[in-house]
Amino acid sequence: MNFEHNGHEYTATIEDDTCTGAPWLESEGHGPVSDWTTRDKRPGELVLSEDGRAKRFYDFSAACKLARADNWDAAPYNTGQESKRQQARKAALSDFDYLRRWCADDWRYVGVTVRRAGDCACCAPSESVWGVESGCEDYILEIAAQLADELSK
Repeated sequence: MNFEHNGHEYTATIEDDTCTGAPWLESEGHGPVSDWTTRDKRPGELVLSEDGRAKRFYDFSAACKLARADNWDAAPYNTGQESKRQQARKAALSDFDYLRRWCADDWRYVGVTVRRAGDCACCAPSESVWGVESGCEDYILEIAAQLADELSK
C-alpha cells in the first residue's frame, strides 16, 4: 500500500506475524484460557474454540472475578448505570468475544514494514513493527506514519 506522509511517498507492507502467539499468552488483561483438551466443559466455562477433536475453554467465572478486581470495562463504557458485577460481566464477555475472533481467524497479528516508495524491497532502508492487530486499519495507518517519520530522521 502506497501512502503520502509529510510530502514524501512511502510503501507499507503488511505481513502475517508468525512469531506472535495467542493473545492470552502475549498480553495481560485476559481471562484464563485452557490448553487444547478433550475433557468436558466445566461449570463457569465457555467453549472458546474447537477443532473437531479437542476444545479450548475460556473460564468465564474466573474472568468475571478478575474483571471485577481489576476494574475491566468494555464498550459501551460504564457511566455509573451498571453495578461492578454487571460491568465485569460485560467486560469478560467482550474479552471472550475478542479471543474467540482470534481463534476463528477473524483477526491475526501482522507486521507493518515501511520504506520509501520505489526503493528496493530487499536492500533499501526500512522500519517495521510487529505484533499489530490486523483488524485495526486506522491504527495500522498511524503506525505506518510513525515508521515513515523514523525513516525521515
